[in-house]
Amino acid sequence: MEANIVYKSILYKLSQIPVEYLFQVDRYLANITLDIKEKNRQSILSFAGAWDDMYDEDFNAYLNFAKKTGKRFFWKGD
Repeated sequence: MEANIVYKSILYKLSQIPVEYLFQVDRYLANITLDIKEKNRQSILSFAGAWDDMYDEDFNAYLNFAKKTGKRFFWKGD
């Protein structure tokens, strides 16, 4: 399904929910949001220590390359 269609479908379904159930819906949506954030966090943390296996010489070469590349792409000039 196209994202726009899904979005409209969800909004329509939410509009059909009686007010007394909206607290439960809000809590459910909050839990989904927390789950997504935790999965993203775990994904990012999976890279922790990724450079531990690199030799110091290789890691320093990588850092120098990253610095040069960063300066080239993000230099604002005068």
